[in-house]
Amino acid sequence: MSLYVCGGPIGNLGDVSFRLLEVLKSVDVVLAEDTRRTLKLLTHYGLKKPLVSLNQHNEADRIPYVLRELGSGKTFALLSDAGTPGISDPGPGLVRAVRKEGHPVWVIPGPSAVTAALSGAGFPADRFVFAGYPPRRSGERRRFYREWIKPGWPSVFFEAPHRLLKSLSDLAAVWPGIEVVLYHEISKVHESAIVGTIEEVLQRLDSNNVRGEYVLVAYSSSKPDCADRRPT
Repeated sequence: MSLYVCGGPIGNLGDVSFRLLEVLKSVDVVLAEDTRRTLKLLTHYGLKKPLVSLNQHNEADRIPYVLRELGSGKTFALLSDAGTPGISDPGPGLVRAVRKEGHPVWVIPGPSAVTAALSGAGFPADRFVFAGYPPRRSGERRRFYREWIKPGWPSVFFEAPHRLLKSLSDLAAVWPGIEVVLYHEISKVHESAIVGTIEEVLQRLDSNNVRGEYVLVAYSSSKPDCADRRPT
């Protein structure tokens, strides 16, 4: 019948909306990027629903099943591990297929690491850039930062802990002196933020304690005076 694309908590289970809980109570099946994480959410709120995994590896294979069940009158909720499906997470292929078959798709807004980081960064954000995860290789990452950071626009990136230090070093090489706010574990127990120039943030990072989820907001009012001071 219908697919609900649901924005779930990004850390703190208390950030769940009343509307999301009502949707989860009403649907027949919950599609989850990680069924174990979603089970914790459902259990926390006393909900019991059939869980079916839908992730980057099996999304294409799951689509025929979902379409068949929608055609028989079932209703689905789609949840990612954190935040909203389709935003650096699985879901776009399913949404397109469901709409193509003529079934309704409803969006249930929820917490966002992107807007949370922007609102706390203190940079003017009437317009901004969100570019997801930078590439894994240094040379590609530097080209990526040159392309996606726009003077006068805050730019938001996600980064994995095992690549964080190298990624920030590449940013410093391409945009020396750029202002950044580095958020760690937004909405979770150990939430923190490091604020300063990219060089100051790198100096303050403890290389022995880089773990968890990171969101980077970078801002420059002008183009860098020099770029890429180190060879690639």
